[in-house]
Amino acid sequence: MKKSVIAASLLLLTGTAAAGECDVSMDGQVSLMNNILTVTTEDNDIIKIDAGETLFVNGKRMDINKNQERWVAEYYNGIYDAVPVAADLALDGVAIANVAVSEVLGNLLGSESNAVEKIQSKLDDVKQKIEHNFYAEDGSIHLDSADFSDGEFFGAKWEQEFEDTVEEVVTASIGHLMIALGTELIFGDGDTNDFDQRMDNFGQNIEQKIEARADKLEQKADAFCMRLAKIDNAENKLQNSMGELSGLNLITVKSDRKM
Repeated sequence: MKKSVIAASLLLLTGTAAAGECDVSMDGQVSLMNNILTVTTEDNDIIKIDAGETLFVNGKRMDINKNQERWVAEYYNGIYDAVPVAADLALDGVAIANVAVSEVLGNLLGSESNAVEKIQSKLDDVKQKIEHNFYAEDGSIHLDSADFSDGEFFGAKWEQEFEDTVEEVVTASIGHLMIALGTELIFGDGDTNDFDQRMDNFGQNIEQKIEARADKLEQKADAFCMRLAKIDNAENKLQNSMGELSGLNLITVKSDRKM
């Protein structure tokens, strides 16, 4: 499973992420609540866009020309549309991990294994966090990067707990593999060729399933990168057209892809 693809699913959630030729970084904080987009810059300027039309900087309503109106709308609508896409990408990444756990570890250790249940519980926790941090209870879009632990979607405590669980699962997997191999040696006349072949076939089947899903996710991540590049383009135009917006630099995209 391509780690860079999963990272691309969380571009709006982490400080820096990369997927292939697409490098995206974020500076400042962003929230989108009740259809109001609020960006707090590194210089602590507060920029608000109300329903994609009215622009405020530090509480002052700004008079803008036709071009700026278009860029404000492109910026607001771009972020508004990108939020659910980011959520879907992250959920797709969790779904791929679930396939690995349920089909790989489930078949290896047994679907009722405590180790499998623990890692699936962690994945369920991820899914709940994604849904909580992207959607309000009424289903409307809701995003506030200030809510992310340690400035990121996954806090250090959660990451450590997840790593410990993975290590536990790997240890258990090795133990079960040794038991399976020993059983094959004792009751299979010492011939491990059949066992090796079954394990090879099993590994290839799982790899094909995960790779197919990962490839689709990577295509979605590429399209998402293009979407963010358009937001960055509108942001740059606003930044260069108005002194009050000189510090607006929430999203920076470096990509060889053409918009």
